[in-house]
Parts: sequence; C-alpha cells; structure tokens
Amino acid sequence: MVFYKPLSLEISSIPIIVYPCKDLEKIMSRLKPDAIKSHLEQLYDSCKDEIAGKGEYHIIILWDDGPDIMTDVWIFSKVDSWGSGPLVDAKIFRNKNKVLDIGVSAGNGLVMLGKEEEHRRTKNSLKEYIEEPRPKLPEFMSINKDFCEKKD
Repeated sequence: MVFYKPLSLEISSIPIIVYPCKDLEKIMSRLKPDAIKSHLEQLYDSCKDEIAGKGEYHIIILWDDGPDIMTDVWIFSKVDSWGSGPLVDAKIFRNKNKVLDIGVSAGNGLVMLGKEEEHRRTKNSLKEYIEEPRPKLPEFMSINKDFCEKKD
C-alpha cells in the first residue's frame, strides 16, 4: 500500500481519517472531488449496523482489488478510558458488502496505523488529533499528492 495524502471527513457524526491508496484511481475518478466522500456516505448508509455510530473515530484505507473498491474501516473506541490506547475493531468491505475471507491489513497499513496512534498520543484531545495535520509516513509509503489533484 502506498498512500495519497489523507483527508478528514465526518460521516454519521463520526470523525474519519481516510487514506486513499495508489491505484484507487483505476476504479474511482480523481477528477470528482466528492468521489471518496460519496462512496463512504453510501457505505455508511448501507452498513449502518456494522459501522455507523460505532466508536469515537475511524481510520479508513481505500484500495482497489481489480474492479472492486475495498474499504478497510478501523473503528477506535474507549480512547480516553483504556490504559493501553483505544480498543480497535476492523471491518472490511468489498464495494458495500462485508467480507471475512481476506486478511485484516497489509504491513504498510499497520505502519500507518502505528504512526497515527503515536501521533494521537502527542495531542491533548481527540478533537486536536483529528484536526491537526496527519503524521509523516515513510517516503516509500507516501504519494505527496491529494487523491483529487489533477495528474501531471
């Protein structure tokens, strides 16, 4: 996984940090500024019982698997009350259907989640963490462009 610059959204009253992956543009238009938000709103609407209203914040990895949009939703809860950091649950969706027959993440995804957790721990509040710029990822994992930035 190599990530475009992350973006912050709010869907179903949940703060969401989205990491679009390289090659997502093969199945989702980079020319539509609301393509990611629209996809996620539809997913959250159709999978209410699974993800909407769950946890205090979510980190999402969007990637492609052939013609399918894959959405890894990492749900963080008990942010302030759990001594060793938030409790984390992960739900994986192929288009808008939950899948259970693939792994939970790739190594680069785990590195990114670790960097995000390190970053969160340096902030005074969840609000500050969500609103601040995202942590710097290793160069080999980062495309220094917004997903909706026009191609060169």
